[in-house]
Amino acid sequence: MDTGQTERILKYRNVLESLVAQETCRQLMILPPKLVKYINPAQVIAYALNRLPPLYATSFEGWQRQQKRATEELGTQITTAVRQGLAAVQRDPLKRVTPLIVVEEIKPQEMQIKC
Repeated sequence: MDTGQTERILKYRNVLESLVAQETCRQLMILPPKLVKYINPAQVIAYALNRLPPLYATSFEGWQRQQKRATEELGTQITTAVRQGLAAVQRDPLKRVTPLIVVEEIKPQEMQIKC
């Protein structure tokens, strides 16, 4: 039965994910190695991203525009959010956590919908 709906794959990305990951790596490199081994970078990145506005893009042009906006307008906020994330994770570095398991075959950014 034809419902008139077509399947589409949605592709979208938050520009801040890569910028926050880069900033996290940069800040981890200046910390003592003995401390770094107790820090889960994914926790720092998630903490920082949850405190920043999302900047999603669906095209290359949109990606470039959002990249420019992020670096020009949010550079200081990104640095601060990562610093706060490092501090939060360091408060309880031995906290046991269960990592997320990827259950879906498709990437979260490529969800299939019917429209």
